[in-house]
Amino acid sequence: MATLVIVTQGTLGDHLPYFELGKALSQRGHQVRMALNPAMLALATQAGLTAVACGVPLGEVEARHGAADWQHLDADHISAQLPHWQAFYRHDMPLAFAQLLAACAGADLLLCGYQRHSLGSLIRQKTGLPWLATSVMPALHCAAAINPFASHPATAQVLGQTLDEIAVSLGLQARWDNPARTGRALLAASPHFAQVNAANAGYQQTGFWFYADPHWQTWQADTALHGFLQRFPEPLVLSFSSLPLQDARTVLTLHVRAAAKLGRGLVVQRGWADFNATLLPDDCPTDAVFFADFIPHDWLFARASAVIHHGGIGTLARAVRNGCPMLVEPYGNDQFFNAKQVLVHQIGAVAHPQRLTLDGLVRLLTQKVLTADCRRHTQALGDKIRAENGLATACQLIEAWL
Repeated sequence: MATLVIVTQGTLGDHLPYFELGKALSQRGHQVRMALNPAMLALATQAGLTAVACGVPLGEVEARHGAADWQHLDADHISAQLPHWQAFYRHDMPLAFAQLLAACAGADLLLCGYQRHSLGSLIRQKTGLPWLATSVMPALHCAAAINPFASHPATAQVLGQTLDEIAVSLGLQARWDNPARTGRALLAASPHFAQVNAANAGYQQTGFWFYADPHWQTWQADTALHGFLQRFPEPLVLSFSSLPLQDARTVLTLHVRAAAKLGRGLVVQRGWADFNATLLPDDCPTDAVFFADFIPHDWLFARASAVIHHGGIGTLARAVRNGCPMLVEPYGNDQFFNAKQVLVHQIGAVAHPQRLTLDGLVRLLTQKVLTADCRRHTQALGDKIRAENGLATACQLIEAWL
């Protein structure tokens, strides 16, 4: 059996799939070490994994403090964020390199999440340790992918130069491996959702990696939630997961009013936007709204008429797996591509979050999301995704490469 190090960065959606991969590899007899955003260490420990800090902390507090950095709807805003990203790289990369170097002592293989591919190149150059590229974001590797840098080559060039400078400062060469050419790269996404493009043909698609907390198996709705669902069966769900918002009050109020106009219940998950009842104005109807800190998505989506979310791939994939149609309101990063695929597969609708009106929201939900055709398309895609075993496929490929 091998000693494996898994490194990733980012928020919940960037970590939970890797927790499940780590658990699956451990169950097959391998020793697994996780190198993570320090804000995610407690969750890794809860999942029964050995984990160490890697890089600058990014948790709920830090995300809310920099909420503007998560909004890429304005092209000029992306360029304005460039100095911030450069500063972050210069702070994070040397720290993460030193911590990951220590974590890799005695390891046989390093598995790098997309945001840490550059560290894989540096660690291999420093120690000779082989590494595998992994990604949980199909937007970065699939046809017609849309990302913040696609229309900003100058931005990508500047950030690339920043990485080159960091490599030299570490006493290494600015030499970066190209995982797509090695054939040793995994994409944790279903080919039924999106297929890799020619430039990324070296990525092997395994299917999605769905995190399963052991406590979810015995989770039960409390009396309040049970009573709410008796009053409002098949509610709408509002869940923006780990996306912070600059104006959570306006977003929440709009969706509460829309649910009331439709005569439907609305389950609101707090998330990193901190949706809560105190944000609502006095004249906003709240009788049909249930606020929850956390409800397992598999349980919730299986009972919902539709989910309204930001387009995170984890939320999207889990909704599809449960046959739950959706309305996507993307703000940045891979969310734009994910929203596009929702339209391609006819599993929901997409709205510009800053141009959405009450009447427009009600119309989209009524005409595009809460329809028999939309649910049928979602269930059909869900059948294909449920037939896959992304984790088993990933483990088999990793062991074959070992």
